[in-house]
Amino acid sequence: MAWQDYLRRHSEFIIVVGSLLVITAVFRWIPFKIAFLSFFYLPVLAAGYLMGTRRAMMSGLMCILLVITYYLWDWTRASLAGGHGWESVMGDIVAHWDVLLNIAMWGGFLILTGGAFGHFQEKLSTSWDRTKELNQKLERQAQDLLQANEALQATATQLEKQAETLQQKNLQIEELKEKVEQTLYSAMDSTVARLLIQGRLREQKSNISVLFCDLKGFSSYTHTRNPEVVLEDLNRFYHVMERLIEGYCGHIDKYLGDGIMCEFGAPVDYEQHSLQAVVAALVMQKKFVEEKFPWKLRIGIASGESIVGMLGSRRRSYSAIGEVVNLAKRLEELCDPGFVFIDEATSQCVQTIVELEHVRGQGGRRIEDKPFVDEISEKQQRLKRDPENADLMFEIGKLYFKIREANRALNYFRLAMELKPSDDAIKVAYAEASIKREDYEKITIRGIDQKQRVYKALGTINPLSDRGRFPEGFYTQYGHVEGMIEVPDEVTLPTEVLDGTVGHSLAVAVVSYALADQVGLSDEQKKAILLAGRIQDIGKSAVWHHLLNRRGGLSDQERKELERHVDESVLIAKRMGFSQPAVLEVIANHHELLNGEGYPRHAKGDAIPLGARIACIADVYCALTEPRPYRNSWDTHVALNELQKGVAASKYDSKVVEALLTLMS
Repeated sequence: MAWQDYLRRHSEFIIVVGSLLVITAVFRWIPFKIAFLSFFYLPVLAAGYLMGTRRAMMSGLMCILLVITYYLWDWTRASLAGGHGWESVMGDIVAHWDVLLNIAMWGGFLILTGGAFGHFQEKLSTSWDRTKELNQKLERQAQDLLQANEALQATATQLEKQAETLQQKNLQIEELKEKVEQTLYSAMDSTVARLLIQGRLREQKSNISVLFCDLKGFSSYTHTRNPEVVLEDLNRFYHVMERLIEGYCGHIDKYLGDGIMCEFGAPVDYEQHSLQAVVAALVMQKKFVEEKFPWKLRIGIASGESIVGMLGSRRRSYSAIGEVVNLAKRLEELCDPGFVFIDEATSQCVQTIVELEHVRGQGGRRIEDKPFVDEISEKQQRLKRDPENADLMFEIGKLYFKIREANRALNYFRLAMELKPSDDAIKVAYAEASIKREDYEKITIRGIDQKQRVYKALGTINPLSDRGRFPEGFYTQYGHVEGMIEVPDEVTLPTEVLDGTVGHSLAVAVVSYALADQVGLSDEQKKAILLAGRIQDIGKSAVWHHLLNRRGGLSDQERKELERHVDESVLIAKRMGFSQPAVLEVIANHHELLNGEGYPRHAKGDAIPLGARIACIADVYCALTEPRPYRNSWDTHVALNELQKGVAASKYDSKVVEALLTLMS
């Protein structure tokens, strides 16, 4: 403000004039002048506040000089007025030494006060100036920030507009991408489409299994039906088969009118592709009958090396080419309606899991064989009347050999030799049939250079039928439990084919039920354990399939990946509607061990439910006694000894293991 600036500029003049006026008034009119010595602190403090330390001390010194001057003048005037001369003045002054001492002390405090206050004021002024400078700087920064904020707001507005534009473009791109993906998915397998979009689809040689299926009687069916009815029925067939093939990780290559071509093991290289293909085919035949389609289905499967990749120039599709494709197609054409024919390479991969029947040569089916077939029938009727006629047996054997039925010929030659062991002609015929048998058992297939062994897949082998693993007494007592299982094979098979453990869940469920019965659990608890044993490993579907088939050791990370199938099994069980606590707790703990070395929670002792201990032992026994991709099956006695060792190591419940020993003895 203006008056403050004026006072600051003329402060020294105002202090001096004001001090003189007050001093004059005191000296003139106030009788007790010494009482007003404290007044002099005011100008000194004012000087210190307004003018600093040096001028405050100068002001104090000036005030001291004024006071001393006044007292000296007053004492001199009084001495002279009393008639004394100048000689006595000095004496009067000395006589007032105490006053001079008080004035000196007062003056010292006055100067000290002025200096201290002035110094404090200078520091305060310096701090004030710094604060003011900082405030000004902050104000300037605030203005700069305000301007920057305004600029940022403007930029943000522009960015929001650009973001909206980009979002709209992204939505358009996503819509276009979805349309492209939908188009791709409608034209090719979803896995192929995804790999194609990701740039991970390769052209290469791969060991795969090729499946062809075809409808028998479809052509005649189309002649008597309207087109819309034919297409509706055919699409219903495709809908059912698509779900089954994709459920077993097969790739639908193409539709061939009333047939389907698909590959297992490509584009994803599943190790158990042969088993996946055969089990899928068996399920397809079963489902085909259940759906009551008005035709017959025949399926051919061949395994081997094939070239796979994208075929075509503008219109492209993922497919396989090579001899294995031709063989699969020929097997499908050769197949009896309602069955599944597979080649020898496929049979070697599935023979321990799938029941197979060797398809013999086409003897007796050729036109030129009919006279021999009729003669065989006539001679067999004669043999019934004369069953000990070795010559007749020999004749029948030669006729079977002519129509290339080597096995049947060998049977009759063997019977004839038993009756006439010294007949050289029979021995020679038997030797010749033995030499030719392997060649006669192979089938000449059109378009294939070499003859092929062909097998008919009849169904998966029931593990409970293995009397080496499950004695007759066990099966007699608990074989009926299989019919109590609520979960059908179609639920567990897609997971079990991934690591070649088809039938494992069935065996575990029945053994778990039997053990629960042996240890005296209630019917409700036994049913819960039966259900849990059936689905406790279904979470393996979320584990990398190569990890499930690993022949070597596992790293810590891979082991953790494998162990998470327990939690996945619990989640899948809940999604399937099995939310009973008794079932879920068995699934969640069936890999826990009493000594805490199990997984996934490393529970110990009584923290593991009895049902889970039972399921654990049943799982270990069934796993050890069945073949796995990375090892052969263990002997029953060795497996039981291993469980007893586990009891000694505090892994397994001794009571449950004893019950298992009793059941399997």
